[in-house]
Amino acid sequence: MIIYMLSSNLSWMKKDDYTTPKDAWEDILHYIPKQEKIWLPFYNDGECETIVKELGYENVYHNKKDFFTYDIEDAVVIDNPPYSCKKEVIQKLKMRGIPFALLLPLHTLERNYIHGDDDLQIIIKKGKYVFREGSMRPPFKACWFCWGFQTYLKSDKRFLWI
Repeated sequence: MIIYMLSSNLSWMKKDDYTTPKDAWEDILHYIPKQEKIWLPFYNDGECETIVKELGYENVYHNKKDFFTYDIEDAVVIDNPPYSCKKEVIQKLKMRGIPFALLLPLHTLERNYIHGDDDLQIIIKKGKYVFREGSMRPPFKACWFCWGFQTYLKSDKRFLWI
């Protein structure tokens, strides 16, 4: 009985692909020029392209394809990847030299693959983003992990608070 109760209380952990809320898009796109080529490689429900275009960005690439099988040249990645493969996503983007802003759980800071990277910047919202996946809300705080973004952020600070 106790095991069942624990597993039902942790049911949010079974899903790691949350739809990015509009305010998160507004927060990060505030730094990006409207003419920038933006690659949104993680499809989820497909809604993010609509939101990004509503915010005035037309040069948007968003295809229902496996992220690990293709690249978009001269684009910046801004997205919310499935958390179960965040390490592999970060590794691919860094290896290819693709600047990125990924919406990830704050506790990602504890991971070894994040440590020691001087080009990594974190944008932390004072409040908590509210993801709209059913009635369960993830109990973690999400923030933007940015790499190669110093030009966009106009800052070399490691942590930016918004």
